[in-house]
Amino acid sequence: MSNFKELRTQDISHGTIADTFTNEAVIDLTSPATRIVTSFTQTSPMRAAFDTTIEQASKQLNTQPSDFILVTDEQQKLIGIVASADLQSSKIMILSQRLGLPRSEISLRYLMTPLSNLMGVSMKSLSYSCIGDALQTMEHHGAMFILVTAANNEISGLISARDIARKLQIPVHISPIAHTFSEVLESVEHPH
Repeated sequence: MSNFKELRTQDISHGTIADTFTNEAVIDLTSPATRIVTSFTQTSPMRAAFDTTIEQASKQLNTQPSDFILVTDEQQKLIGIVASADLQSSKIMILSQRLGLPRSEISLRYLMTPLSNLMGVSMKSLSYSCIGDALQTMEHHGAMFILVTAANNEISGLISARDIARKLQIPVHISPIAHTFSEVLESVEHPH
């Protein structure tokens, strides 16, 4: 045991028992951004194959609540992400009409945000940032998620705008930015 040092002790004769029902420490927009990261090394994220149907994905979310599902290809490589809110959104009806498929046959490949449209931030960069910085970045890029990368560029977690809104109890309004002409057309309301 010579490789270890003795801990510094303190007098606890006047100590009190900690309240076991205290909430997590209060966080706000000036809190470190690392406090809002969903770490994939601490909790295994929900994953689904690109050919998983919307209905199957919804059932999966009922058993393991999450703000997102990571979408993978045949080799289990990350190819996109689906927000849990999108599984109940009007996007599905639009996709169904556009693809000529019934809702039951719409798969995550059509609903996901592809990895190429997502942005990443290094954990090192986040360690010098606050939650407000992350939210400002998300609002500027019209993104509901920021993927967090480790030193080896491995995706090790993410920040979710919905998670920020829930934990800080603030409204978050992020307008998606169209990346393709078809996304521009989808965002325009058409009279029927």
